[in-house]
Amino acid sequence: MERGATEMVARGTKNPQAYDVIVLGAGAGGLTVAVGAAKVGKRVALIERGPIGGDCTNVGCVPSKTLIHLAAHGADCSPATILERVRERRDRLRADEEAWIDGLDAVDVIRGSAHFASAREVEVTTASGRTDRLRAGTIVIATGSRPSRLHVDGLPASRTLTNESLFELTDVPRHLVVVGAGAVGTEMAFAFRSLGCHVTVVQRSGRVLTGFDPHAGDAIAGRMRDAGIDVRLGAVPQRFDETDRTLTIAREDGLHGLHDVDAVLLAVGRRPNVDAGLEAAGVRYDASGIPTDTVGRTNVRGVRAVGDVVAGSAATHDANAAGRRVVRSIALPWLPAGAAPVRPRSVFADPEVAAVGPSEEDLAARYAPELLVTMHVDLRDTDRGYTMGLDVGFVRLTALRLSGRLVAATIVAPGAGEMISLLTWALQRRVRLWSLTGLVFPYPVLSDAIKKGADAFAFGTLPRIASDAKTYARHRWRRPRTSRDLGR
Repeated sequence: MERGATEMVARGTKNPQAYDVIVLGAGAGGLTVAVGAAKVGKRVALIERGPIGGDCTNVGCVPSKTLIHLAAHGADCSPATILERVRERRDRLRADEEAWIDGLDAVDVIRGSAHFASAREVEVTTASGRTDRLRAGTIVIATGSRPSRLHVDGLPASRTLTNESLFELTDVPRHLVVVGAGAVGTEMAFAFRSLGCHVTVVQRSGRVLTGFDPHAGDAIAGRMRDAGIDVRLGAVPQRFDETDRTLTIAREDGLHGLHDVDAVLLAVGRRPNVDAGLEAAGVRYDASGIPTDTVGRTNVRGVRAVGDVVAGSAATHDANAAGRRVVRSIALPWLPAGAAPVRPRSVFADPEVAAVGPSEEDLAARYAPELLVTMHVDLRDTDRGYTMGLDVGFVRLTALRLSGRLVAATIVAPGAGEMISLLTWALQRRVRLWSLTGLVFPYPVLSDAIKKGADAFAFGTLPRIASDAKTYARHRWRRPRTSRDLGR
């Protein structure tokens, strides 16, 4: 029996167990809130129906990044052995997290499915079928998300994979089709190609990594092809024929058959888990998740939400950061909510891709094009890039003309996920590229491309500073004209 369950059995559903904070879900966001709230003196109930750690530990970041690492560095191991080691490392971490959270005196871990009974109470149904009721002044929804499904006529369940089943493979398929070229699809395409699979990527749109700068998508698509990955853009799977294991895809130029397909990985996005009876609490949500403010507050007083279940939040670091803001708000409720922090995004492809700031489309809606200036530095033009023999990779910095305030950045490089932190800080602190020209980097490092970009801005601006000042004054506060403004 879980800690904290004995008293609830005695009280049943008529006299609910009282807590300061109830957290629904023990993924990255839920754990952050539960542990943080306990550390500031709150009595916490943490409810989880699955393994501790949620998607990140069990079917997401931890196994996927372990697989990426071992696939690149495990040449002395068979693919089956690598997959086994991925599970071993994941399971070891899961056990450590289970023991850690169970050892916290101020947190009662309750195994079961939770549903709101009201805005202040939840009912928990355990695996044995017992239902108990809990009450708290603050309830935090951290129920995560699940893979979106795509129906393909004739495709059997035995050949269908998602991130929830992928890491249970005991050996690699000979031919893996990856449907979707976002973060998950791109990462796994490279990883399974490294393990010796024939990999085909089927992407509905005309480029990969549509959430990133098009230059990044083009670079990664080129690296995929160089690695022997068959990339089919503008394609949609139609049907699967089990007799000859052919997946038929539709493109503008007609139907095409992918033959001898052993497995199909569906990596077409995720759906928020909003099935915790939110209607009973009056919490608003839609297909994208639960809208919140910067400290996780929903439309219902006392009900918060963090992690993948929140609209616009889809990364572990987002969930962790949001959880910290929720804890601060619970501990110091009189502090203003403030603005949300700048959040970077990354894909651990080969090479890695990392970005921060608005997309090109969002920038175009926010600023007049005359106000923006972009610096592009190829890594081959840095000394470290030369010594590494890099032919793919770059740093792109977009800043406001004249002032040099950084507004967006994209990096394609080995270790791009590590390099983006400096630029995330720069956006958060509204740093100008003029300041970055004075930074001293160790020699030689790929991050020198950031300084080269800042230098390019400075030396490009100085000769035309008068004209740039006029352009800045003319366009800085002028809303750009869009197709909507023009009635199109």
